[in-house]
Amino acid sequence: MPLFTYKLIDAHFVSDFGAHDLPSETEAQIEAIKLARSLRETRPELVGKGYSIFVIDDDGAAICVIPLDATL
Repeated sequence: MPLFTYKLIDAHFVSDFGAHDLPSETEAQIEAIKLARSLRETRPELVGKGYSIFVIDDDGAAICVIPLDATL
């Protein structure tokens, strides 16, 4: 199963949310959306400041970027 790494970024790296074994890129994107929703609820001070969840695969390829400001 591929390993996907989740990071909170603005113009720079901010925080690492770890890596998860998931069956597909689609599942990795779904988890990124869930994480973005959770951060909007638990850390509302991050909204409107350009933060995003950035997901890469185990080869270092970018999978998706989910802005915290996005309506999901």
